[in-house]
Amino acid sequence: MKNLAISILNRNSVNDTILCINSLLESQFQDFDIYLLDNWSRNNEYKKLCELFSWKWNTIINHSEENLWFTWGNNFNLWEIWDKYEYVLLLNNDTIIPKDFLGKFILKCGKISNWWIFWPEIRNIDNTPQSIWNKLNLYSWASKRYKTYDEKNLIDYISWSCFFIKYEVIKEIWFLDDNFFAYYEESDFCLRAKKLWYYTYVIPECFIYHKEETANKKEKPYYCYLMFRNRILFLKKHSNLFQYFISYLFLVAYLIMFFPTNFWLKNYKYAFKWIIDGIKWIWWKPNI
Repeated sequence: MKNLAISILNRNSVNDTILCINSLLESQFQDFDIYLLDNWSRNNEYKKLCELFSWKWNTIINHSEENLWFTWGNNFNLWEIWDKYEYVLLLNNDTIIPKDFLGKFILKCGKISNWWIFWPEIRNIDNTPQSIWNKLNLYSWASKRYKTYDEKNLIDYISWSCFFIKYEVIKEIWFLDDNFFAYYEESDFCLRAKKLWYYTYVIPECFIYHKEETANKKEKPYYCYLMFRNRILFLKKHSNLFQYFISYLFLVAYLIMFFPTNFWLKNYKYAFKWIIDGIKWIWWKPNI
């Protein structure tokens, strides 16, 4: 059994993916395989990736004929690596991995616990630290973000930019919840893990570089829809009745006071759609 499988998705961002894979292939630690899924990209990106990396002994490239989004795409890779590896790393394609990161990170994770979820420090390309999601609030729509860590480095949940876990733990918690499609799936996974006593831990001694998402994503109807519909799904899944009721009061206040300035007035119609779909627990597939 090999030590590590790395899951990466490419979706119309081939240049980022190439930089990410090249940084992995230059790592001092080489006991890993890369599972790369081209998620229905345009402009022959799948062909370009195959030309560059298919001959590499440790890079397995697959292609989807439709947009599987984040949850289905990574679950596809997780099924591909079933029982073949001890650890799995879910990695964003817009990350850059320092040469000494993998070996040092795996060693430190093993010294703490083989049965937890781990995250390194995430830095911007200019070497400044990115803020991390830390404390969940099931009474409102807000979660606290920090750029520092508490004494034990324990946090409530992490993003998928770099997510390291023993594969046996994934088999017990199970895969990403496909109902989320994209956004909040990481919060759901970490809370499901926490209920089974698997904690989320930051190792600030190790770091990678990650490109922040652009601000214009808030103009996109699919982002508006999925981000807020999934908040409702998440609260229905993890909050009690009182928390769920209070969260809707915050929702109404947000729609009135902040939504028009943060998410463009043209997306208001999607706000009502995600409220209805979230309550009914259904999803709409954006055509992008």
